[in-house]
Amino acid sequence: MRAAGGLAAALFATTAAQALATLTVFVLPVLAPLAARDLGAAPHWVGWQVACIYLAASATSFLSAGALRRLGPARCTQIALAAAAAACGMMVGLGLAGAVLGSFLIGLGYGLTNPAASQVLARLAPTARRNMVFAVKQTGVPIGGALAGLVLPSLALGLGWRGAVIGVGVVLGVAALGFGVFRPAWDAGREPGFPLRAGSGGGLAALRSQPGLGGLAVTSALYSSFQLALGAYTVTMLVEEFGWGAVAAGLVAALTQAIGAAARLFWGMVADAWRDGMRTLALIGVVSVAGGVALPWALGWPEAAVIGLFCLLGASAAGWNGVLMAESARLAAPGKVGDAAGGVLAVAFAGVVVGPSLFGAVVAAVGSYALAFGLLAGLPAVGVVVVWRMVGR
Repeated sequence: MRAAGGLAAALFATTAAQALATLTVFVLPVLAPLAARDLGAAPHWVGWQVACIYLAASATSFLSAGALRRLGPARCTQIALAAAAAACGMMVGLGLAGAVLGSFLIGLGYGLTNPAASQVLARLAPTARRNMVFAVKQTGVPIGGALAGLVLPSLALGLGWRGAVIGVGVVLGVAALGFGVFRPAWDAGREPGFPLRAGSGGGLAALRSQPGLGGLAVTSALYSSFQLALGAYTVTMLVEEFGWGAVAAGLVAALTQAIGAAARLFWGMVADAWRDGMRTLALIGVVSVAGGVALPWALGWPEAAVIGLFCLLGASAAGWNGVLMAESARLAAPGKVGDAAGGVLAVAFAGVVVGPSLFGAVVAAVGSYALAFGLLAGLPAVGVVVVWRMVGR
């Protein structure tokens, strides 16, 4: 049981939970070319579907402080995974309405995963390795995205898109049960009688009271908007605008996410070496902006060059999260890491609601996915300015 309460086990478990939760977020975006017709929607509708997920996640993040105190981080993680499993069933069985309702359910669970993990890891991680520990945990996001792009298109070609979604739901259900082993170690300090409403303002209070957290939250929203638009639309853009096959496009999406996972470790090492997470976040943002601006020019590029550009975008647009979460833990008040994470993520998720939805609207207006990405690069550009003003804080 001591092993289940150690840093190594906690890091593996929280990373796996993040990967599975993110995999569920990307189920419909990756399968959109196959599923949209059956659901009676155009492929670019996935921007609104992703918005539903993160709207719910934003609300849950603000409520997470009370849930963590009452239930504990292990139980909250179990609830998140079980909710995602149920959502998969709704997507398959209830058509377009099920996709919308299931997206909200995914978001309600997704908003619990990061605050729960932050509470556990902040207690166990040595200060000198904090950026690296959080970077490793945040690799779960690109790992989940990579699994979606790598596995789901091929699985859907063999079993149909509904079969692929059912398979994801089964894995999520098994994982939810498996997390029960961590309850004795992670949930030992929970307060069973604590009212959920009493902790609902913890995240907002942290943003107001702790210097730097508000700016960090704004940066996370701007970076997240671009990141999620990239993750949601890469496959559709490569298929519809670049003329690639669905499997090849899925492989590029998987590669982009895999590069993002490795980059999170690299940026974590850079931040620890510089002892300056804010400066690292600014550099990451500059690279993201450059990659986004280059996309409209890539339509006539050779395939190898296009892949290289997506690798650059993966390293930047999908590589910043670990450093940002470590910074939120550093700026948090003592014993309030979960509150700080919930507040920052609530704002980040609100930004994500705007990002993919705005991207879908821009695509409809300009008629080009690549051009829309070039325009959307203005969001991380603003984030660079915000975070640069906090360097040295």
